[in-house]
Amino acid sequence: MKNKYYVAALLALAVGQTFAACAPAPAGIPDIQANSYYTDAHYSVIDPALKAKNEAAVKPFSDFLRNVSDNADRYVANGDKASAQCALSWLDRWAQDRAMLGTMSSSQAQYTRKWTLAGLSLAYLKLKPEAEPAQRAHIDAWLPQVADASLAFATSGHQALNNHYYWVGLAVMATGVATGNNKEINAARNIYDRALSDIRDDGTLPLELNRAGKALAYHNYALAPLVMMAELAKGVNEDWYGSQQGRLDKLANRVLSGIADPSWFATQTGVTQEIPQGSILGWTAFYQYARPSLAPAMQPLFSQAPFRNPQLGGNMTVLADKHFFDHL
Repeated sequence: MKNKYYVAALLALAVGQTFAACAPAPAGIPDIQANSYYTDAHYSVIDPALKAKNEAAVKPFSDFLRNVSDNADRYVANGDKASAQCALSWLDRWAQDRAMLGTMSSSQAQYTRKWTLAGLSLAYLKLKPEAEPAQRAHIDAWLPQVADASLAFATSGHQALNNHYYWVGLAVMATGVATGNNKEINAARNIYDRALSDIRDDGTLPLELNRAGKALAYHNYALAPLVMMAELAKGVNEDWYGSQQGRLDKLANRVLSGIADPSWFATQTGVTQEIPQGSILGWTAFYQYARPSLAPAMQPLFSQAPFRNPQLGGNMTVLADKHFFDHL
């Protein structure tokens, strides 16, 4: 049997290898080039070639977010400090390079910025206990600037206040909680309140119901950032699940019933519905604890867990099971 010193040496080596495996952070990219890929008035039909073009254009941002989020997940899961320092070094580099604060080529570029910001701020929230003072100073200054830029576009009047507006809310809320910035938290609260007022008594969102075959999918897509905002509100000792008499439950119920039987959405839109699958269902990992009465309706979806979505916080299953946002 190997003695404790041998085991300790192996552990030390493993930690060293983990840290050594951290690639140098790529230079921060100020500008985002991105293109739309829908071909119909309902934004429900995707052109595969345009979709591939956009994915290639934004790959540096999705790759960066995935690396930071994965390292943050390793830190949360097992206390891997080397992974935390790797992620923080990447965030620090982009903060110093003022990434994502340059020219946005299109609305799609603005969307990429806010999705990336949401994921990076959620990752930073997990990593902050390990941040060095200089890293904190750089990152705490940078993230709110990106949040303010995203918020300025969202409120400029150029875009419908639909699911994209809610995702900006998540990005701004995550930034505010991670950096302790009340300005962002207050802005997010306004977005959240507006989102709840958008929910009809039947649980639908009018702008998402207009998405033809993607109406159900986009109701789910709009719900996901709202649930994560409610989770983050726990960090400032507020109950957003209960806001407006728990109106979020109407949307959650409509989505869950639609996933179980999409015929209602098909009747409303006149077309067959795309069923949400995979990581975008990660909100259910949290909602089962917030609303135990709805847990049976979510149970069939848990076969798709663990839910890993960098834009929504990484490994959402682990975060929910650890009740991470209850102890910020």
